[in-house]
Amino acid sequence: MGKWLTLMAHPASEDTAVVDIKVYMERIALTTLKLVYRVTSGGGSICIPVKMPSLRTNELWRHTCAELFIAAPGEAAYCEFNFSPSTQWAAYQFTAYRQGMRILDCAAPTIEATHVDRQLLIEVQLELPSQFNYCAELHIALSMVIEELQGRCSYWALAHLAAVPDFHHRSGFVVTI
Repeated sequence: MGKWLTLMAHPASEDTAVVDIKVYMERIALTTLKLVYRVTSGGGSICIPVKMPSLRTNELWRHTCAELFIAAPGEAAYCEFNFSPSTQWAAYQFTAYRQGMRILDCAAPTIEATHVDRQLLIEVQLELPSQFNYCAELHIALSMVIEELQGRCSYWALAHLAAVPDFHHRSGFVVTI
């Protein structure tokens, strides 16, 4: 059974147009995750990338983008996934904190995005990379970058423990599934 989690704005993200971000997460099979990112804006306008072909694309984090970080317990290595409302995506593998970055060989996620009134939904189904296939538990970090029409960004995560936003820091991997 899945659960809803609340992302918090980094303290450096002032006067954001976003009121609330919640993420539904469920491990629907040993090798499959379902995620729903629900962003509620408060009247300010956020930039939502237009729908594009669902292709692997770099630097999605420069615009409105949902993120997922996964690690096996006790391992320094981890993976990062970026999911854009455009349906473009990215996946990277790291050997340790921000080290050894390379493109992750994995199946393309299924991404559906809808925007109605003040709510943006990004629904993702992700086949886990093969290195996690036999992990009974995974450590997870969830985050989002929200770009506003004025060009500034706010940074949202389950936990913020650094003076500047840092989604890669292992202290943010606060959910175990």
